[in-house]
Amino acid sequence: MEKKILFGDVSVPYELQYKNVKRINLRVHRDGRVCVSANRFVPQKQIDDFLTQNAEFILETMDKFRKMREAGDGMTVGRNRQYGDGDVLYLRGEPHRLLVMPGHRESVEMSGKVLLLMQKDVQDAERRKRMMDKFLTEQCRQTIEALCHKVYPEFEKLGVKWPEIRIRSMVSRWGSCHPAKGVLTFARQLVEAPERCIEYVVVHEFAHFIHPDHSSRFHDFMTAMMPDWKERRSMLNSRSWIRQRNG
Repeated sequence: MEKKILFGDVSVPYELQYKNVKRINLRVHRDGRVCVSANRFVPQKQIDDFLTQNAEFILETMDKFRKMREAGDGMTVGRNRQYGDGDVLYLRGEPHRLLVMPGHRESVEMSGKVLLLMQKDVQDAERRKRMMDKFLTEQCRQTIEALCHKVYPEFEKLGVKWPEIRIRSMVSRWGSCHPAKGVLTFARQLVEAPERCIEYVVVHEFAHFIHPDHSSRFHDFMTAMMPDWKERRSMLNSRSWIRQRNG
């Protein structure tokens, strides 16, 4: 259900879902969507009052994610970037400088902390973007598959079959699990994050084969599998590795 609320002179649209929950829940997604869930017996005024009390948090978080989208960091990597010569890109939490050079044989290669992109026409930004998208997708796939093999033995003991692994660009989540189809999908944008953050997402999605929801049982299971998962999640969502390295 689409609704709007005014914070001073700022109109903020939000999605209201009625669920069998005890408290009013609020979430601001990375793509800017504001989602609220509440029991259907909760009066609208109580929901509005709750949102007003959290107005500062909502507006600040929306602004933070807007700046991330514009910068092309995190979940929107590649969406706004042109991948120009000298750009800094993050791979597994480490900054890499992009060096664009003309060449007859087009390729993207990694040498230490430098990404060397050879391109026939260095003025063709769309071609360069496609090349980088393909390169980052493959880098993400290699990292994700290695981590899936690393954590899988513990889930195999619990009867989980090896899933199909998919990688695609996602703007509102880091991953998803489809238990009925045996499919795990991961955001290509994860390739920017440190491996310990990526590993958290891998364990999180595998855990949904055991607990398909985000109940207390799911969280208890996560703690048993990965005691520091909250710390890893916080690092991932805050992009703290970017702030630390940029000073």
